[in-house]
Amino acid sequence: MVSVKPLRLCTRLSLSIIPVAAFVYLAALAYNHHLSRQALLQDLIQDARNISQGTAEKIARVLQGVEKVPRSLAVFLEEDFPMSGDLSRLLSGTLAENPEIFGMAVAFEPYSSGSARLYYAPYVHRRDDRLKSTILGSPQYHYFSMEWYRIPRETGRPHWSKPYFDEGGGDIIMSTYSVPFYHKDKGGKRVFKGVVTADLSLMGLMEVVSRVKIYQSGYAFVISQDGTFVTFPDKSYIMRESIFRLAAAQNRPGLQEVAGRMIKGEQDLVVLRDLVADRRVWLAFTPLGSTGWSLGVVFPEDELLADLIKLSHKLLLMGLAGLVLLGVVLIGLSRTITRPLSQLAQSTAIVARGDFSFRIPETGAREIAQLAGSFNRMGEELLNYIAKRDFIRDTFGRYVTQEVVKKLLEDEGALALGGEAREVTILMSDLRGFTALTADLSPERIISLLNRYLGKMIEILMDFQAVIDEIQGDGLLAFFGAPSHQPDHHVRAVACALTMQLAMEEVNAANIRDGFPPLEMGIGVSSGTVVVGNIGSERRTKYSVVGSPVNFTSRIEALATPGQVLISRDTFQRVQEWVELGEVLEVDMKGIPGRVSLYEIRGLKGPYQLRLSPRRQTLVPLLKPLPVRLDRLQDKVVVMTLSDARLTHLSETAALVASSGGLVEWEDVRLFLPDSGGVFPTAPRIYAKVTALKGTETGIQAELRFTSVSPAAREALQKILRDSERPDSD
Repeated sequence: MVSVKPLRLCTRLSLSIIPVAAFVYLAALAYNHHLSRQALLQDLIQDARNISQGTAEKIARVLQGVEKVPRSLAVFLEEDFPMSGDLSRLLSGTLAENPEIFGMAVAFEPYSSGSARLYYAPYVHRRDDRLKSTILGSPQYHYFSMEWYRIPRETGRPHWSKPYFDEGGGDIIMSTYSVPFYHKDKGGKRVFKGVVTADLSLMGLMEVVSRVKIYQSGYAFVISQDGTFVTFPDKSYIMRESIFRLAAAQNRPGLQEVAGRMIKGEQDLVVLRDLVADRRVWLAFTPLGSTGWSLGVVFPEDELLADLIKLSHKLLLMGLAGLVLLGVVLIGLSRTITRPLSQLAQSTAIVARGDFSFRIPETGAREIAQLAGSFNRMGEELLNYIAKRDFIRDTFGRYVTQEVVKKLLEDEGALALGGEAREVTILMSDLRGFTALTADLSPERIISLLNRYLGKMIEILMDFQAVIDEIQGDGLLAFFGAPSHQPDHHVRAVACALTMQLAMEEVNAANIRDGFPPLEMGIGVSSGTVVVGNIGSERRTKYSVVGSPVNFTSRIEALATPGQVLISRDTFQRVQEWVELGEVLEVDMKGIPGRVSLYEIRGLKGPYQLRLSPRRQTLVPLLKPLPVRLDRLQDKVVVMTLSDARLTHLSETAALVASSGGLVEWEDVRLFLPDSGGVFPTAPRIYAKVTALKGTETGIQAELRFTSVSPAAREALQKILRDSERPDSD
C-alpha cells in the first residue's frame, strides 16, 4: 500500500496539469489560427476587391469608348452641320469604326432640321452583320418623350438611359448614351438643336461580364439606376427582375440595404446570403462610371476560404498530436517530483492549522531544498504580516479609509512607535447645547440620537479621507494630510467642514420625524505643523497628532456659533481663492498675544461647489426693552449674574442686550426670559456667546449669538417676535 501512494499522487497531479496545459495549448493554437485566418482573409479581401475593381474597369472602358463617340460628334455638329445625306453617311462611317456601339442617331427638335418636319432622327444600327439606316419618329414612335431624348434636353448634360427594349429602332434591349448639341442664333445665344445618341447592346455587355472568372461558381451582375438587373447569369432576371423585389420576396432587409447602397454609387465588400442559392457569399460592389449602374461580383465563401479550411484541419491535427506528446512528457516529469512533494504536503497541513512557526528540514535535491527554504521563509513572512496587519487594523481600521490602511500595510515602518513633523489641517466639531437639549431624554434615546449624528459625520470624514483622532461625546477631532500625503489637505478639510454642516439638515429632518430635538454644530479648522505618529506603548498604541495647533483649533471651534465654519489665517491663506467668505472676526485668545483673525466660510468654489444656506438672523427691535437675567459662564460654571440686563432686539438666532457692564467678548452666557408674571424660571433657558460689545451712554450693548435654544425657549422667542411685529391693541 505504501508504494502505491506516490503513484496515486502522481496520477492526480498529472490529471490536474494536463487539462490546464491542454487549455493553454489550445488557446495558443486558437490564437495562432485566428492570426493566420486574419492574415489570409486580408489577402483574400484584397483579391476580391482587385477582381471586382478590374471587372469594373473593363466595363468602364467599354462605356467610356461608347461615350466619347457621341460627344465628339456633338461638337462637330455644332461647328459644321452636314446635309441630310451626309449625316447618314457620317453616322454609318462612325458606327463602322466603333464596333462596340450597336447604333447611333441624331435626333432633332421639331422643325429644327432645316425642313418643315416634326420628326427627323436619322438612325443607323447593326442588323445581320450589316448597317441599316432609318429615320426615327412617327405618331407611333414619338421620340421627343423618350428618356434618352427628354433628359439631355432638360438638363443640358449627357445621360445614360435606363435599359429598355427599343421597339421601332434597334428592336433589342439596350441602353442609350445621349449628348445634347446646340447652335447659335443671330444674337449669339446657344439654342438646343437635338441629341446625338450611341446605343449599347446589353448582349455585348453581358458577354463582357460573363467572361469574368470567379473561382468555380462565382459570378458578376450589373443593376441599373433603379435596381433592375441589366446582366445576370439567369437570363430570366434580365430586365424582368429587380434586386429590391428579390430582397422583399426573400424577406431580406440586409440585401435591401446593400441594394440601396449600390444604386447610390457606393463601393464596399459585404458578407451575406447568395441572391439565388442558400450559401454564404462575399459581395463586392462598385459603381460603373457615369451610368448610375453598379457592378456586383459574388464570391462563394466556401471556395474563397477553401485553403484556410484545409490549413485549419492541419493545425488541429498538429495540435492533437502535440497534446498527446505533452501528456506523455508530463506524466514522466510529474513522477520525478511528486514523491518529495508528498513530504511538503504533510507540512502544509500543519501550517494550514495556523502553526506558522513550523519549520521543515532544508535537505534533499537542490530544487526540493530551495522549495523547503521558501516554505520556511513564507511562514516567517506570514507571522510578520499577521502581526503588522493586526496592529494596523487595531490602530487605524475604524478611523481611516481602506486605501490608507492598505498603504500602511505596505509601509515597512508602520509598526514603529514615534512620529514625524508634518503640516496637517485639523478639524474639530461639537454640538451646541447638547447636554441641555437631551436633559429630558432617556439614555437609550440619547445614544440613538448621538449615533445618528456621529454616523453621518464619520461617513463624511471617511469620504474626504480624514483620520479620525478622537470622538469625545458629541465632539469630533480629525486631521488631513497624514499618514498619506495630501497636497490639497487645506481645501479638503474646508470642503469636509461645509459638507458636514450641510448634512445637518438631513440629520435634523430625521430627528424631527422621530421626535428628537434639532441639533446645531460649530466647526473650527486650522492648519499647522504638528507631530504625527504612533503614540503609546507596545500594548496600547494610538495614531494621533500632538502640538499647539490642536489646542488652537479647539479654541476656534469654541468660538464657532451654530451652523458656522471658522478657519484660521493659515488655512485661509491657502484656500482664499476658492472660498466664499462671510464675516471676519478679530478675537482675543488666552495665551496668544494680540488679536487673532478668524474667517467664516460660507461656500467653496472650484470642483466642490458647496454653499451654506443663508442665515436668517435679522434683528427685530422690541416695542419696549424686556428685562432678562444674564449669567456669565466660565467652563460651564456661573461666575456672575447680571440682573439689570434688558433685551432690546431679537431674532431666532441672535439678540441685543443692554446692561451696565460686566461682559467680555466671546465669553459664554446663559439667558433667562421672564414668564407672564415677570419671574425668571430656571427653564426655559438659552445659551449664547457674546460676539460683540459696544459702549452706550448708560453702559454697554452686547450682541449675543445663540448656541443652544431649548424647544420651550424657542416658543417663547417666537411669541416675543410675534408680539413685537404688531402694535399692541391697547
